[in-house]
Amino acid sequence: MDRNKIEERLELALRPAEKPPTLEEVLEQVSRRGVLRGPVDWVFPAWILYVEYATQRIAEAFQLSEEERRQLFHFRDTLKWLLLEAQRQTKAKLTSIYKAIVEGTYRMEGKRLYAPDGTWMYVGRTMYIPIHGISASARFPDVLKLPHERLELLQLGWRASDEGEADGRPVIHTAQPWQVFAWTAARYGEVYTYIASVKLTHQGVSIHVYSKARNWRQKWNKNEAISLVADYLRRGERSPLLTAWLGDGKIRWKNILHSKYMLSIAAKEPWRLGNSMGAYEALVATGKEAFVKLREAAGVYGVLLDLLKAHKWFYIKLATDDTIRVDHKLKAENGKIHTKPTDRPSRTSTKPHKTTPHQQRSASKPRSRADKPGAVAVAGLIMHLNLVSGRGGSLLAGHYTRDPEKAHAAADKLKAAELRPNIVKIGPYYMIYIATTDLLGLAEEDDAVRRAVAQYLTEKAKNGTPRQREIAEKILQRHPFLNPGLPLLQNQ
Repeated sequence: MDRNKIEERLELALRPAEKPPTLEEVLEQVSRRGVLRGPVDWVFPAWILYVEYATQRIAEAFQLSEEERRQLFHFRDTLKWLLLEAQRQTKAKLTSIYKAIVEGTYRMEGKRLYAPDGTWMYVGRTMYIPIHGISASARFPDVLKLPHERLELLQLGWRASDEGEADGRPVIHTAQPWQVFAWTAARYGEVYTYIASVKLTHQGVSIHVYSKARNWRQKWNKNEAISLVADYLRRGERSPLLTAWLGDGKIRWKNILHSKYMLSIAAKEPWRLGNSMGAYEALVATGKEAFVKLREAAGVYGVLLDLLKAHKWFYIKLATDDTIRVDHKLKAENGKIHTKPTDRPSRTSTKPHKTTPHQQRSASKPRSRADKPGAVAVAGLIMHLNLVSGRGGSLLAGHYTRDPEKAHAAADKLKAAELRPNIVKIGPYYMIYIATTDLLGLAEEDDAVRRAVAQYLTEKAKNGTPRQREIAEKILQRHPFLNPGLPLLQNQ
């Protein structure tokens, strides 16, 4: 690997953290990608923050005896000590190697780069430094309280994916803090843990933790476990598939946000688990129902995954819950209004309202997601606000799709919420919209919708075209409940 690239990675790892990690930042990374990455002085405190959070939430969510609580918090303190010791060793090793590279005193032996003091790092397709002598054992309590046969199903899925074997005992090697707790809960008892290595990435470093469940014997080899997961699935039992997915499941955020449901798992021999999607990926199931059944199979384990903010569990929730998916889409839209969706908005105004053909033609062509105006969530759909001129002007909320079947499905959702949608073809798109009366009725019932509409209209009243300003001011004047905290706008 190029010396400049190695030096660059080391500088990223050793750069000072701009500020200490916050719990919000840590949970965001864990729920989005599972792994914590950043400078050494950020990542290790972030792991410690997560360990403190996870143990506290487990203690609050599960009924534990005093002895079990003592074990849980001792497990927490053990992990924190390991991380603090590993941070010191990591900083010292990376500093030594960086100094050797800058001064040109390093040497290469195969894939190892050595500093003069003997400190080395692996330099290949990945770069990492080994961590030595930082290990400890601690007991993790039985928080799930599952019958042995149910617990064994969860263990089977882990064995089919991320779990390995050492000295006849189950082990896991992970860079994802939530996996430490999710796996250990299924292999409770005495757990031997050590910080194995620190990997250098484009974003700093990531920490790799090794855990061994000393009170359990490994029951299956890898191929046997994978075949058993498939056998259970054919019989309708999905618990092993759930933990196999938590280990090696393939995540495609874009697909799931666009309602493309494919449940696939990385596997060296995909045919053992499902249809091959490539050399090392098995397509196990398709369709929303596959994810619904997987979520239902979790039971009490889902409670744990929820509080751990596991990104793969969040993926399952995105696939199965329209409200969560819409909420996530709104968050992902840079600069957009984020409103909390309602499960079933009802109409409060029954006054009929029709848009003229001229108004329909005046509705603007769907723009890119980056250019769209304010957004609201209605009946599980993202709808974008538009002012249309027409006679007198009006405010619409529209949802766009190219697929006529999806257009009618969206209209059915709105009808089920007691709204009166219209569908109009605009170029290659279908616009499914609700008119001003329905939209204002929702705004009266839902404070989040009211804020979104008020913010959109206020912005247009200030910075829109002359016609937009005129329409926005008129609507705000006629409906003061939209912005009770501000004085009414006056026509200029």
